[in-house]
Amino acid sequence: KKIIHISIITSTYNRKHFLREAIESVRSSVLAPLSFLWEHIIYDDGSVDGTKEMMAEINHKDLVYLPGLQNQGQSYGKNKAIERAQGRYILVLDSDDILLVRTLHNFFSLALAYPKIDWFTSDFLHVDEHLLYLPGRDYWGSKFKNTQEMLEAIFKGEHYLQANVFFKKDLYLKAGKFDEGMFMGEDIDLYIRFLRLESFPLYSNFISHLHRIHTSNISGGVTVDVHITTAKELRKKYQ
Repeated sequence: KKIIHISIITSTYNRKHFLREAIESVRSSVLAPLSFLWEHIIYDDGSVDGTKEMMAEINHKDLVYLPGLQNQGQSYGKNKAIERAQGRYILVLDSDDILLVRTLHNFFSLALAYPKIDWFTSDFLHVDEHLLYLPGRDYWGSKFKNTQEMLEAIFKGEHYLQANVFFKKDLYLKAGKFDEGMFMGEDIDLYIRFLRLESFPLYSNFISHLHRIHTSNISGGVTVDVHITTAKELRKKYQ
């Protein structure tokens, strides 16, 4: 049996027009000169827009499609996809985002160089619905001294983690998976629990993906004030 090293997981709901681009962005990954196996797992969270029919037309050997019967939310879909994942490392890609061609190579290079590190972070860019760059909305990570300093930055709304994170499946299981009671902010909630386990990430300043902002995604309505409010709620949750 071939060993899968990386599982890219995507939970989708009624994003047929964006999902194909996300899938193709993963397939365009350039791994050389490294050689490793990956899979892309799509959990369809009850879409009714023709996603199932579109996926039936796509026949990629590295693609796994899991149709859900009803919509149960992003956290549920991500957990179901990771439950099926065979990879040691997990990369979460939203169904409307675009993975850059060297992201898998860059993250796996870090994993090989630092086998004792359980998770890694990077940078990402914001684009609009048509993948046009949004000036001034770049996301650049930071190097923190320790887990407490990083937690404080998150709780103040000064530090954000999204699909620019690459983590071991074992760490995800130890932290308790995505909170299925959350329908927004579930990513950063999970990463807070990584930090509370005293697991400190390694930051590398490369751009992992394009995060698409549009009218039908949750991020489109997340202002600075909303983000800070969410951060305050997470502080209450864990303190």
